[in-house]
Amino acid sequence: MVHERAPALGGELQQLPRTFHVIATSVTVVGRVVARPWLWYRCVAYHRQSVTRSCALLIWIAGCGFSAHVVPGGDDAGGGSAVIDSGTPGNLDAAGCVAGFLDLCAQAPPTTGLDITDAQTLDTDDDPRCRTYPQAGDSAVCLVYVSSVSIAGTGSLTVIGSRPLAIASTSAISIAGAIDVGSHGSQIGPAADHSACAFATSPDMDLGGGGGGAGGTFTQVGGNGGIGDSDDSLGGDGTGRPGTHGVATPVTRLRGGCRGQAGGAEKVSGGNGGIGGHSGGALYLYARQSITIPGTLRATGARGEGGETQAGGGGGGSGGLVVIESPSITITGQLSANGGGGGQGGARIGSTDVSGLPGSDGALGATPAPGGFGANNNDARFSTGGAGGAGTVAATAGTSSILGGGGGGGAAGAITLLGATRTLGGSTISPPPS
Repeated sequence: MVHERAPALGGELQQLPRTFHVIATSVTVVGRVVARPWLWYRCVAYHRQSVTRSCALLIWIAGCGFSAHVVPGGDDAGGGSAVIDSGTPGNLDAAGCVAGFLDLCAQAPPTTGLDITDAQTLDTDDDPRCRTYPQAGDSAVCLVYVSSVSIAGTGSLTVIGSRPLAIASTSAISIAGAIDVGSHGSQIGPAADHSACAFATSPDMDLGGGGGGAGGTFTQVGGNGGIGDSDDSLGGDGTGRPGTHGVATPVTRLRGGCRGQAGGAEKVSGGNGGIGGHSGGALYLYARQSITIPGTLRATGARGEGGETQAGGGGGGSGGLVVIESPSITITGQLSANGGGGGQGGARIGSTDVSGLPGSDGALGATPAPGGFGANNNDARFSTGGAGGAGTVAATAGTSSILGGGGGGGAAGAITLLGATRTLGGSTISPPPS
């Protein structure tokens, strides 16, 4: 499909077809919500003498991005609806082409549905249900394109693999069970730990206690690590400076979150810094008619591990990304993309080596995942890992210590709802949707 850039609004607008002019004018009214609008258009069927002329308007943000943004003031917490700009999935051409976050015009029509009544796992690298959907400027997507989606209350879909997952339905999606694209335990979510993630500084290696690693930063910043060897007790090389978080970036593509940073070691061949937690993965849901979710969607980040002897704790992984797009969205269940808690720093007490304790994985709900704490019978000399971001609460930094510094908490990820009607009463969505 070829997209052409529309002329700037103004006198040039008068040169566009009448139908397009009406649509564009209506967007100007609703367009107060569009951040940095780049206006693109696609004429589906236009003939100068035809009364059936039709143009579909798409609004994209920089690069390959989302097609819409919700009007501030919509009832995100307790139900109701919100108006979005006209680059929504409601704009379908006569052939049923989907015009939204993913353009499926070139895809062969689906012939089967997706019905899940038991526990299933989908690997986005090699599952036969995947179509490979190229994504400009980022990794290809595993696209599961079907006629309908139903996940019963007894069903669950656990997703792993290096590619993001997109599930698109030509009718409706109903999720009474669960979809899990998060990282926790031994599970790593799809497209987790994006390669573009970075930190401002790395934690120091220090005999008296390595610095804590920073939590993963995604659309929000993760917590910084804590200082190690705060009393400069060993080595004479100063304190163990902590790792510090990177810069938050807006979401423009379907991608996973950012991994937590490893803590600073004691020395070469000494105690190792705690491993940083994996981030949450990436999930996109689209339905031509409606999406109903009384069940759960999870895209949470994993915990940072505790530091070994005299080493800093690892940072928690950030939450991932969930994008839900349909003309009608009803959510009464739980959606969570919370960050993981940071790990506790380690120590040497006398001649005894003591590792710090890990943080907690991000979980469903809106409660921040706690950082690691309590090593050596709750010894107050030990650091504490920072809490992961959740709800409206930002990730916190690990604490400083005369031993290994604590790892920072991972930032919450992002949940984006694109739909003309949103009913969210009774739901728990963390962080709050945009």
